[in-house]
Amino acid sequence: MTPPAVETRQRVLVADDDQSIRQLVSTIVKREGLFVDAVADGVEAIESLKRHDYAVVLLDLMMPRLDGFGVIAWLKENPPAVKPIILVITAYADQSFKEVDPNLVSGILRKPFEIADLGNLIRLCVSGFNDELSQTLFLSKDRAIRDFAHGENDRET
Repeated sequence: MTPPAVETRQRVLVADDDQSIRQLVSTIVKREGLFVDAVADGVEAIESLKRHDYAVVLLDLMMPRLDGFGVIAWLKENPPAVKPIILVITAYADQSFKEVDPNLVSGILRKPFEIADLGNLIRLCVSGFNDELSQTLFLSKDRAIRDFAHGENDRET
């Protein structure tokens, strides 16, 4: 009897209550050759986190039933065996995102975001830096992406 095939592609979780954002981000992730699970709220995100290990979690802060802050609190209390890179996605310019735990959250992306930047950022999170990708992210129009890329490059060296 042949053993089941082991899946080697990494997985990304997209948690956002806006269906169009979920579809867009899921398409970007799939173009990077990764599996993607897309959920509409924090309760569904936690259910997915219980079932799968994720390389990256893209997490909206403002969602129904349980918001992104609740998911982050759950992750803090229930750390997964494989720690994902958590990127918060928010449309809000207020300071509430400052409350997120920097030990859990790697970066914050503000909506609207550049599609190309998001694809590059996901690739960076999954496979690490290369010179071409570094240059692209360092030149992004989005300051948060540039800051994240600089921080990741510092951690690589």
